[in-house]
Amino acid sequence: MVGWIADFLNTYKARTGRDAVIYTATTWWTQCTGNYGGFAANNPLWIARYAADPGTLPAGWGYYTMWQYTSSGPTVGDHDKFNGALDRVQALANG
Repeated sequence: MVGWIADFLNTYKARTGRDAVIYTATTWWTQCTGNYGGFAANNPLWIARYAADPGTLPAGWGYYTMWQYTSSGPTVGDHDKFNGALDRVQALANG
């Protein structure tokens, strides 16, 4: 699984010039990659966990960039939190 992910991330970077955001849940990441931490240095983490806190992150990531924390609330759909100031989300969006 890790090889396929690495190939995808390399192709994405070659075509866009940007590192891809990795969206995952810690349980899935641990099960499917053996909790591989090698992508954390370059790829922002978007953690999916419907809970009061983001919980334990996958290996390598010391912080999350985005956290999908619920699918209920005043608007329809998933709800996410950015871990940082407005200028940092703008930098992420703009490359």
